[in-house]
Amino acid sequence: MAKKTLPGARRHRDLEIHSPQRSADQAMSPVLRLLGERAEDGADLEASRLGLLMLWLADDIIRAVNKQLEAFDISEKKLDVLMIFAAQVGLDADSMERRPEAMLQTPTGIAEYFGITRATATGLLDWLEKRNLVERTRHPTDRRSTPIEITPAGRHLVDEAVPTFLQACTGLAANLTERDRKDLSRVLDKVWSQLKAQAED
Repeated sequence: MAKKTLPGARRHRDLEIHSPQRSADQAMSPVLRLLGERAEDGADLEASRLGLLMLWLADDIIRAVNKQLEAFDISEKKLDVLMIFAAQVGLDADSMERRPEAMLQTPTGIAEYFGITRATATGLLDWLEKRNLVERTRHPTDRRSTPIEITPAGRHLVDEAVPTFLQACTGLAANLTERDRKDLSRVLDKVWSQLKAQAED
C-alpha cells in the first residue's frame, strides 16, 4: 500500500516542531505523517487532520480553563455539574422529569446529560460531596431514590467562580470576528449533533 501524506504533514517536515510558536500543522506533523502512512485507500485524510486538530484543541482548551479555575480548587467539569445544580434550584424531581432540558440530579442523570459514564459521574459527585458542595437527599415518594442537591457552600462557590469561568469562555472566542464566530458556531453545531447522534446508536 502506497504511503499517503495528510494535509499539513509534508509542508512542515523540516520545521522545528518543538517551537512554542509552531502552527497547528507543525505540531501535528509527526502524527499526521504516521496516520497518512497507515491510511487505507480512499481515506478522508483532511477529515482526519481536522479531527486530530479538534482533539488536541479540546485538551488545550480544558487545560487553559482549568488553570484559570485553580484559585477555586475545582476543575471545569466539576464546575459544570455544580452550575447545572445551581441552575435547577427550586425544581422538584417531578418537574425535572417533565423538562427535556433538565438534568436529573442522580449519577445516571448526570451521566446521560454530559455524555459520560456512570462511574465518571459517580466520581464527580463523590468529589463534590466530600467537599460539602452537594448533598444526597431523600425523594419524597421513592425511598430508593436519593436525589442530589447543591449546598449553600456549593452555591457560594458557583457565585465566586462563575465570573472567572465566564471570562475564560469569552476569551476562547474573543479574537474572532463576527463572521468567524458565526462560521465556527455553525460548524460546531454540526459536530455536536453528529457526536450526540453517534452516542445514541
